[in-house]
Amino acid sequence: MTSLTPRVTTMARTDQSSHDHLTSRWHWRLASAEHRVRTWGGLVKSRGGVEQDRQAPGTPRHFRRVRIGAVALCILLAVPAAVSRAESPDTTATNLIAAVDSEDLGAAVAAVAEIDLRDQQSLRTLAAVVRIARRCEQEQRRDDAAEIYHTASAICERLVGEQADELAVEKADVIWNAAASSLTANGRHADALRWATLAAESADQASTSSRTGDTLLAIAAGALDSDDKLTAGKAYRLAVEMFSNHASRQAGPDIATARLGYAWTLVMAANDSGSPEHIQKSLDAVQKFLDHHPDHSDAPSALLLKISCQTRLDDEEGVEKTRAALLNKHPRSSATCEVVKTACGSDGELSEQLRTYLIEQHDYVLMSPLVAGDLSILQAGLMAAASAGAPDAEVAYATALSLIDEHGKVATETLHQLHTDGHDAAAQRIAMGWLTARDESQRSPDSLSARMQTKSGKLVTGGVREAACRWAGRTGQWSMLAMAAEEEPGLYERQNTEAAKQETVARGRTLHVKRLFAEALLQNGKTARSLKLWEHIVDDDGADDFATLLRLAETATEVGDIPQAKTRIAAARAAAMQSDRDGDGAGSVAMTDLLSASLEIRELRFDRGRALLEQIVRSGRAESDLRGRAQWMIGETFFMQENFHEAITAYRQVEGIGDCDQWTAAALVQAGKSFEQLGRTREATICYSALVSRFGDSPHANGARRRLAAMTTDGTSSPGTLRR
Repeated sequence: MTSLTPRVTTMARTDQSSHDHLTSRWHWRLASAEHRVRTWGGLVKSRGGVEQDRQAPGTPRHFRRVRIGAVALCILLAVPAAVSRAESPDTTATNLIAAVDSEDLGAAVAAVAEIDLRDQQSLRTLAAVVRIARRCEQEQRRDDAAEIYHTASAICERLVGEQADELAVEKADVIWNAAASSLTANGRHADALRWATLAAESADQASTSSRTGDTLLAIAAGALDSDDKLTAGKAYRLAVEMFSNHASRQAGPDIATARLGYAWTLVMAANDSGSPEHIQKSLDAVQKFLDHHPDHSDAPSALLLKISCQTRLDDEEGVEKTRAALLNKHPRSSATCEVVKTACGSDGELSEQLRTYLIEQHDYVLMSPLVAGDLSILQAGLMAAASAGAPDAEVAYATALSLIDEHGKVATETLHQLHTDGHDAAAQRIAMGWLTARDESQRSPDSLSARMQTKSGKLVTGGVREAACRWAGRTGQWSMLAMAAEEEPGLYERQNTEAAKQETVARGRTLHVKRLFAEALLQNGKTARSLKLWEHIVDDDGADDFATLLRLAETATEVGDIPQAKTRIAAARAAAMQSDRDGDGAGSVAMTDLLSASLEIRELRFDRGRALLEQIVRSGRAESDLRGRAQWMIGETFFMQENFHEAITAYRQVEGIGDCDQWTAAALVQAGKSFEQLGRTREATICYSALVSRFGDSPHANGARRRLAAMTTDGTSSPGTLRR
């Protein structure tokens, strides 16, 4: 065997003062975490002077790995103090043994520190140093033990090179492994790797290889904890070599750990360097692990590492194949969830394979803590299930989304996207489920959706329910919204008990949801119920914003009694005037004046009603649409009084007000009817034709078409067809 040069830094002693200085500074002590260390049986002096290996009864000869805390120590190699070159190796050994036998461990440690590794050393010296190291371990002096093992290993290295016939390599391996174990337990992983590497290079027996492999795994784990990827990678690579030399460990869990650890350190190093060559090398290491251990419990994680490497190499085809392998072979793994999470969080469209996975494995996805609360995954799963017509997955994803989307943004986007993609039926199903706050436990107590609702303690968030209500209103689904309002339990009840409040929260019945319910009832002609709900919103829930007060006043003006309507109008006017004083209520007072005018007309006080309407028309603060409506209502008052000439005059003035097309269209159809009442069918035809040509999409256009069809070719109207 080639002679190995000692690698411990030495310094010659020059005088007594330098000796004292070096003795006090022979190593630096740093605070360390508590570690558990198993050590080798010590070498003891035999009668013939040759050191022999001895173990305590029952102690296994192979090294057992220990878990080492993540402590990053930066320790210089010890600088042993020099002693006189005239002193013989046996004298050094005798002094060391005497120090140990005196039970003065401090003196023994100091004696080791005075060894000059440049001098000739003996096996007796080595045995004494190892004995002192073991005593330090027993006394919990771990830093001293590590440093003394470090010195013992250096002596051992030299003796193996110079006295190989007296110190067998397998004995040296024991010392090197013990030193490596002690050093790595104290955070000195690079120093530990040095001696473990020597043990690995000289291992010529399977048992030695196995023992050294265990030591290397411990070093690698400690180095990783200290973020020393270089040391960890070297240790893992050597561990693979060691386990490969031992027949019983060539396919065991330890060699798998070493292969995966080596691959992982290469991937991390490649991420730091960004070099395509390094990335390819790390990819090869990952693939080697997968080739040797395809069914290992960490195979999904390895596939995830492989995808990372392929992505950095821009290998899109490889990424797709690896992802397919992960989804097919390990569908219920955290690594697969990570892949799904990344894919759903990107801007690109999901592959068909991922969409299928979200549908078929929806129960696992929704119960996985890694992805269950990810809104992007829930949205993707719901879109996939709704588009494919997978009812179980659709209900499950819709339920999950409705329980965590507090603001309703994702719910809004999902309904809009389904509508845009032409899946209106699916959008309506989902929206209806959210609108009605369906309790899945009543329909299917053992279902996943029921369990999720029970666990969350609610049926839907207020944000999601509002999103469904807004979507129904925007798409004209007022009947669906009104149906939900009709079926809503406790809608008109006061929230004066804790149970009622809890139910309101659980059902996501916010104030805005109630407003939309009231509006839906109004839009569907259920005005009396709408009025009741508006009153509940204002009187019981305390809504005092102008928009709500105005809507209540409008409904009361239409179907409420006169005193009630006046009270509601007065409340709305007060809020409008306050807004006007605050500078953000321009035109609000005019809106309440319009309601007052309507109430006057309802009481058949047409002159007073027209006076209020004329004020609105002349108002510079009212919007043109409101002014156009007021002018149209003036025409309506004359029409109701059968003063058709004045009605026509009033209707003609609507168009001149400005941007109020809907009221211009209404005025044209009413002017046409007024002309018909006067027998002037030619002028009526002109009005109807203008309406159809200019405002063909107006809701009044069909009425105009019917009037044109009802008029005969001789210029007269068919009897009984003219209605207001």
